[in-house]
Amino acid sequence: MVELLVAEEPVAQRSDDEVGQFIEWCTRNKVGLLSLPDDLPFWLTTHPTFATAIDAERAWYDTQRSEYLTIRERWLARGIECLMIKPAGNAPSFPHLSDNIDILVRPEDGAAARDTLRELGYVEIRNVEEPQKFLFRRFHAGRCVSAIHVHERIAWFVGFLDDDLVWQRARSATDDPAVLIPSPEDAILINLAHACYENKELRLVEVLRVRHALAAADQIDWGYLDEIAERRGWLDGLAFMLLVLAEAEAALFGASRIPAAQIARYETILRDDEPAWQRLANIRAMGVNDLPLDLSYRFCKRLYYRKIASDPERDRSGKVRDVAATLIWGVKLKSGLRPQLGMVVSLSGVDGSGKTTHAEHLVAAARLCELRAKYVWGRGGSGGIVGTISRFRRTDNAATTSDPIERRKSRLRRPAVRLAWAWLVAGEQIGRTFWRAWLPARRGRIVVTDRAAVDTVVEMDASLPDDARWSRLAIAAMLRLSPSPDLGYVLDLSPETARARKSDEVWHSGWEDERRRYLELAPQLDLRVLSTEGTFAQSNDRIIREVLMAFMAGYETRLNGLLYSNPSQKNRPDAVWAKGATQ
Repeated sequence: MVELLVAEEPVAQRSDDEVGQFIEWCTRNKVGLLSLPDDLPFWLTTHPTFATAIDAERAWYDTQRSEYLTIRERWLARGIECLMIKPAGNAPSFPHLSDNIDILVRPEDGAAARDTLRELGYVEIRNVEEPQKFLFRRFHAGRCVSAIHVHERIAWFVGFLDDDLVWQRARSATDDPAVLIPSPEDAILINLAHACYENKELRLVEVLRVRHALAAADQIDWGYLDEIAERRGWLDGLAFMLLVLAEAEAALFGASRIPAAQIARYETILRDDEPAWQRLANIRAMGVNDLPLDLSYRFCKRLYYRKIASDPERDRSGKVRDVAATLIWGVKLKSGLRPQLGMVVSLSGVDGSGKTTHAEHLVAAARLCELRAKYVWGRGGSGGIVGTISRFRRTDNAATTSDPIERRKSRLRRPAVRLAWAWLVAGEQIGRTFWRAWLPARRGRIVVTDRAAVDTVVEMDASLPDDARWSRLAIAAMLRLSPSPDLGYVLDLSPETARARKSDEVWHSGWEDERRRYLELAPQLDLRVLSTEGTFAQSNDRIIREVLMAFMAGYETRLNGLLYSNPSQKNRPDAVWAKGATQ
C-alpha cells in the first residue's frame, strides 16, 4: 500500500477491499488520513470508501479540537499552561487519533486543572489512574466526545525525561499555534520511549514523528538526547530504538535521516548489551516488512527493569519501590484482574420516557471506561409462571378493548385470580431483582435495570381495585423485600411529549394516574426524578455523569488495596472525592 502511494506511474483503480485494508492499516498505525500528503493518487482520493472515512475523521478532529480549545481557554483563564506530549509538529499537530489526548500540566497546577475539567462536565475515570496521570472523559448524547489524559509528569510509571527542560524547550506548533509541543529532541525521546517501554511496538506514527523532528531542527542536539537518556537510565533503550527506527526508515523511504556517524556511535553503545544487540540483529535479518513492528514484550520488559535499576536519579530504596510497584501493576494488568465494587442503577418511569435507550447508553459508557456492566430488564410479571399465564390469556377480551390496563382489570375481576396474580407478580419481582441485579452487583458488576420494583408497583396499583386489601398487601411486601438500587431514577415527561414519542402505540387510560403515582413514590423510595422532556442529550449526559461519578467515589476495594492499585495509593485524592461525588 505504501508503494502504491508513492508510485510515480499511474495506478489503476483499486478494489474496495484494498482501499479498506489501507484505511485499516493507517488506523492500526495511528496515522490519520488528514495527515496524508495532498498529492495522493487519484484512485484513492476519488474512492467512496476513502471519502467517507476522511469525512468521518475530519468530523472527529473538529469535535476533539473544539473540546480542547474550550479546556485550554478555561485553563489559561486560571493561569494553567498545557503541553501536548507526543506531537512533533507534523500536521495536524493536534493528536485527534490518540486513544486519549495526553496533556502535560505542571504539578502545582494539577488540582486546578482537574477541577476545571469537572466543571466542564468531565468525569475522572479513577479505575485506570496512574501516579500523577488522570484520565477524564466527557459524554454527550450517549457517546464519548473527549478523553483527556492529564499528566503532571512524563512517565510510564517511572520517569524518562527532565520535565523542567521539556517545558523550557517547548514551542508552538507551526500548523496550530494553540498546540504547545515538545522540542524536536524531546519529541524524539518521548515517542521512542513510549513505543518501546509502553507499547512494545513501533508504529508508523512514531516513525513519521521522529522523521519530522529530525528534519525540523537545524541541527539535532545528539548530546542532549544522550544526556537525558543516560541521566534516567535508558541510554541502551534509546540506542536500540534509534537503530530500529533507522531500519524502518530505510525500508519505507529508502534512507534514514539519522546521520551515519550517529548510527555507528549508537551501534557501539548497544554492543555492550548483548541481548539488545542480538534483538537488533534479528530485526535487521528479518527486515521491517510491515508496521506496527513487534519489539517483543519480554525484551521490552527487560529493558524497562534495566532502566529502573540504572536510573541515577533514584536511590536504592526508590528503585526497590519502583520495581515492586510496577511488577504488581504489570501482573494485575496481564492477568485481567479488575476488582471493582458493584452497583445497581434503576431507570423507571412512564411509557415513552426513554428508559431502554438511556439504560443501553449507560451500559455502553461504563464499558468504555473499562468497567464491567450489564443491562437487565427489571419489570416483574414479565417472566416465569406469571409471564406464561399472561401470554396464554392475552387474547381474552381482545375484541372488547384495546386498552391494556382495562384488559388486565377485566382478567382480574375474580378475587381469587386477583390475589394469586398480585402475589405471583410480587414474588417474581423480588426474585428477579435479587438474582439478576443485587447478586451480580455483589459480585462486582454495574447492573443497569430497565424498569424496577417501582414500575411493578405502579402497574399493580393501576390494575387492582382500591378495596382489594389482601392483593394490595403484595405491593407492600414487594417494596419491603426487593433490594433497593444504589442509584435510582424516575424519568418523567408530559403527556403530550409521551404521545408524540409513542404515536404508533395504544394510549392507555391510566397513563396520567401512573405518572402521578411515580412522582409520589420517588421521594419515598429515594429515587431521583429526571425530566426527559428535552433532547436525549440533556438527560443522558446527566445520567451518565452522575452514575459514573457516584461509582468512582466508591471505587476502592480491599483486593485493589492488596495490589497497591486503589487510586488513593497512587495519588492524593482531590477534595471532591472526600466530600462525596454523588451529590
